[in-house]
Amino acid sequence: FVPIEQAEAPRPVPFAAPSAVRPESVHASAIALEFRQARDLKAFADALLARKATLTADERYHLAKALEECQFATSLTEDLTSYAAKQRRQFLAGLPLNDPNNAKRIAAYEAVDNTQRCARFQGTKISQKDIDELLEGAAQQGDPRAQARLLVAELNKSLSSSHSDSGQPPRVGADDMSRIIGLLQTRDPEAMIIVGQFLAQSAMASQLRIGPNGEVPEPSAFLGAFSLVACDMGPDCTALSREPQLACAYGGYCNSTSFEELYQNFLASPWSYALAVRYRDIIHTAINTQNWSLIGLGPSGDKRQQPSGAK
Repeated sequence: FVPIEQAEAPRPVPFAAPSAVRPESVHASAIALEFRQARDLKAFADALLARKATLTADERYHLAKALEECQFATSLTEDLTSYAAKQRRQFLAGLPLNDPNNAKRIAAYEAVDNTQRCARFQGTKISQKDIDELLEGAAQQGDPRAQARLLVAELNKSLSSSHSDSGQPPRVGADDMSRIIGLLQTRDPEAMIIVGQFLAQSAMASQLRIGPNGEVPEPSAFLGAFSLVACDMGPDCTALSREPQLACAYGGYCNSTSFEELYQNFLASPWSYALAVRYRDIIHTAINTQNWSLIGLGPSGDKRQQPSGAK
């Protein structure tokens, strides 16, 4: 990958260095657990908004997630309780009779159904500007997940504009590559997945040369590899996505004990899984040795030091 500077694009607000480099497994924080377990996200959000000026980066990030997750409820004209009941009846009608997994499938459905968690947001307004400001505040306080969200949004917007204007494949500048590297160095599982989703887009993956032989990564397996790496670094990584619950609710695959098992047996083909496992080793080696050329983020043989501002 040979980065070139982006076409005219607004430069980002400076962020604080990510709050910590995390060489050990990352466990869920108290506010993350509260967010996941909350049955009323309006109450969760209101409690945080009441002390908005003193929120930590972690709290600010999860407040943004709660508002974002419930945006849909503000635009529904149908009564949300009636809507939820209708959706649930349709789901139940599609379950096979006497399937021993039905109880698990119903529980999984309810776990991913946000209509109840978001019900009290109906009739209110959630501004995208407010969500963006919360993410920006968390990013400035050093939260790597918020930094990753904002960076990827900025890059996608700039790359889309650049591609539309020039007709050439989108490229990422060296400064932004350094920011991507800095996020990977935090070893934060959620930031890892966000960065992986960006790099695994077909338009980006086709420009990367990874591994000792400089191969072009297959996009879906490359994304799977980043997810596997994130799970290696965070033991509760399955809580970062809804894939396990969705696989159970809608696919009847309810018995996986890890994301890797789910990915191998349900989400990926044998060929994709084998590729993802190989890519996972390459990503780990790149992070552990800081040889970013192994995943296409630097010149061949590059073992650059941490980007300016990283700790």
